[in-house]
Amino acid sequence: MDSFFDSAGCAVIGASANPSKAGYQILANMVAAGYPGGLYPVNASGGEILGRPSRPSLDAIENEVNLVVLSAPAAATPDILAQMDRRMRKQGDIRAVVCAAAGFAEVKTPEGTAWQKSLTEFCRSRGIRLLGPNCVGVIDVNRKVDTTFIAGITHVPGGISFVSQSGAVGAWLLMNWAASPAGGVGFNKFVTVGNMADVDIIESVSYAGADPATRVLGVYVEGSAEARRLVEAAGEVARDKPVAILKVGRTDEGAQAASSHTGSLAGTDALYDGAFRQHGITRVRSVEELSDVLRAFDSLPLPAGNRVFILTQAGGPGILCVDELASAGIFQPARVSDATKSALKDCLPPIASICHPEGHADITAAAGAREHVESLEILLRDPGVDAVLFITVATLFLDLAAMARGMAEVVERLQGEGVSKPVLPAVLSGDWTRESRGILEKAGIPTFESPERAVRALAALRSYAEFRGRRPS
Repeated sequence: MDSFFDSAGCAVIGASANPSKAGYQILANMVAAGYPGGLYPVNASGGEILGRPSRPSLDAIENEVNLVVLSAPAAATPDILAQMDRRMRKQGDIRAVVCAAAGFAEVKTPEGTAWQKSLTEFCRSRGIRLLGPNCVGVIDVNRKVDTTFIAGITHVPGGISFVSQSGAVGAWLLMNWAASPAGGVGFNKFVTVGNMADVDIIESVSYAGADPATRVLGVYVEGSAEARRLVEAAGEVARDKPVAILKVGRTDEGAQAASSHTGSLAGTDALYDGAFRQHGITRVRSVEELSDVLRAFDSLPLPAGNRVFILTQAGGPGILCVDELASAGIFQPARVSDATKSALKDCLPPIASICHPEGHADITAAAGAREHVESLEILLRDPGVDAVLFITVATLFLDLAAMARGMAEVVERLQGEGVSKPVLPAVLSGDWTRESRGILEKAGIPTFESPERAVRALAALRSYAEFRGRRPS
């Protein structure tokens, strides 16, 4: 698997000077990632692509090529195999092939099936690893590799690795991250497996999960003929670091759609559900929840217990948060000390409602940036609080940027004092809050679009903490 991420040279067969073509975007992404090796476009028409002279064929490249990316149509497979054969006979340097092209076995035509079989057999006969066909490719932010044709990616280092059976779901996630208020969510590795003619999702999960730079692993699964091995591989990763899986095909109709997409066997959903719980794997139900949970695991400490305090500047969103927290079934309201209640009363506006009910303070719209920050610090210092859900709504008279800077300073300072608790802010909403959310996220505090989404992310943190606490060492 290292061959996909550590190469001395990369050839893009089907490279194009047309920005609307995948062969152009792949080359552009490799350049944007800062790929350190030689980068060689292959196009029979010749000319230059992104300032690089294109070669008429793979075997015309004089320098070392360890990685080949195929974006040419599937029908070109016989010609490409002939080029690869000549190359391997002469230089013998190809170690990995990423086939981004579609039109192979997934379309269930005799030609597509035959092209995939011949490509797979050739690679196996020469000891070459094959990813795909019908995949988006791989990214390694640290090694500066991006063989995908996803537009607008930000290559920000982070601890999230993501393995997907769907290139589109992977693109959805990465493009959302690129649009984050912080200017990009950090991640480590990204792998899409497509038709899994050689490299499959199980091997990819094990590989990405074992990477020392991976702090949390996300997986999108449609199905596998070896479901037990897949769950066991993810479970092995979850022994040391969190794993969040978006498993689709929950309904009969969804399972049929999964089968038609990549030919995967969706399997009985209830069995997946039980197996995930047994192995400490977090199951999410949407791409939004997957993103929230991965960002939370990457940046936040696990809560030491289930005692949660809701600090809200807005009544309605606070009530929504109370309902969601109670519905999760794994939390209890944090009962703070009388000293904490007194300190909150001293720093907050007189109309604030403090601990009515327990574990909840409505600091009201009269609270400014200073009151937000001071009340947060008071709560984090209370030993009866394991986590804080922080909710505020933008107003013209609340300096959100000052609030965010103050929150980030408090969290960092308390961590330096040994007080490390998760703070999950829902700063509502839209462009009004973009600057303040960016300040928080750059400080390593993920923000959330709604109180409900913050609660679901906290529930994932707590459930995994409980799993880690009860599993044998």
